[in-house]
Amino acid sequence: MIQIIGISVVALIFGLFLRQHNKTVSLILIIFACIAVFFECVSSLNEIMDALKDMASGMGETSAYLKIMFKVLGIALITQIISDLCRDCGESALAGQTEVAAKIIIVSLILPLLQAVIQVITGLCLLYTS
Repeated sequence: MIQIIGISVVALIFGLFLRQHNKTVSLILIIFACIAVFFECVSSLNEIMDALKDMASGMGETSAYLKIMFKVLGIALITQIISDLCRDCGESALAGQTEVAAKIIIVSLILPLLQAVIQVITGLCLLYTS
């Protein structure tokens, strides 16, 4: 965590200083800092994913739904980073379109999960009506 804070603070200070002189270099510095922070987080995510895979291995069919949920989480996090970078560059329209595209992808991913929930609800309704 200290490395992430260090990268962020140093990039922020240099970015603010460079922005006054050269906005392009400042932007490139911030993008590289974002990439560095992302890769620092990935190592922690690998540990979490390994632990969750161990837990999911005993779940059977429900582990597929867990995979879907983690894909959705990954898409949401990466989209947030990219759209924030777009907004920092002054491209709010591109940021908005990136978020819309991610939402569409997320909806397409959760359709099997939604179908399973609807089947459970339908099954419960049939139980109570008979």
